[in-house]
Amino acid sequence: MTPPLSADAIAEALAAGCRSLRLDPDLPRLGGEVEIHPSIGSPTARAGELGQAGAPEGRAVFAETQTTGRGRGSNRWTAPPGQNLTFSVLLRPAWPMAQWPRMAHVAGLAVARAAQAWSDDVPLLVKWPNDVYADGRKLAGMLLELKGGRQSPHLVLGIGLNVNSRSEDFPPDLASTVTTMRALNGGQPVDRNHLAGAILAELTHLYDRATTDFAAILDEIRGRSLLLGQTIQFSQQGVWRTGELIGFGENGEMEVKIGQRVEQIAAAETVRTRGDGA
Repeated sequence: MTPPLSADAIAEALAAGCRSLRLDPDLPRLGGEVEIHPSIGSPTARAGELGQAGAPEGRAVFAETQTTGRGRGSNRWTAPPGQNLTFSVLLRPAWPMAQWPRMAHVAGLAVARAAQAWSDDVPLLVKWPNDVYADGRKLAGMLLELKGGRQSPHLVLGIGLNVNSRSEDFPPDLASTVTTMRALNGGQPVDRNHLAGAILAELTHLYDRATTDFAAILDEIRGRSLLLGQTIQFSQQGVWRTGELIGFGENGEMEVKIGQRVEQIAAAETVRTRGDGA
């Protein structure tokens, strides 16, 4: 039985992660304030409510289980109770709004970097824009949502990470396409509080760099990219297109070679390799 989520344990792990990354002690920490719910409809919806009410940036909402969680598009995020990490973070970037999409890419890289410590033998790769994969199987998914309208715009970053589930915990149609931290850790359970704190520390670090050093962040994303250099298919408003992913734009857009021209793709409902049904 793995320990339940604990605000104190997450805070301790966050502090340790920030020290390990040698972050400025005065740098505001994402996840410095935490809510933990035994059960909730959606941590993202709760974080959005907090944002509307004027809660400070960095507030994180964790759930042992969620009842209405979802991934990108209409996909549902499956999260067996008490096994995985499902949480959302409230963000109020002091950046030009044109740069806010960078946070999706920051999130994917932060999760990959933090989780890599439990997966020495298998590299964790980022599938554009922000899913994390290991050995071709999905480990984590992120969802970035703009909230608050024109009067009080803010972002809610939702993160779902398979930690201690076993294959039998997933529906049959998912079991062959997903993996977990436990599987990558030789079958041994992973302390979710430690992992959550490590992710929040990486988020704090990369969030701080996202306006001043995003080019370097993109370099690391290229090195961890699941799709770079491959022929991909992507859908926009239900229309599928095919091209070669050759790079990323200044805010993380896909640069796709389609025929003889290169297009920058800022958003797509689904991205996959040609012939991949996932």
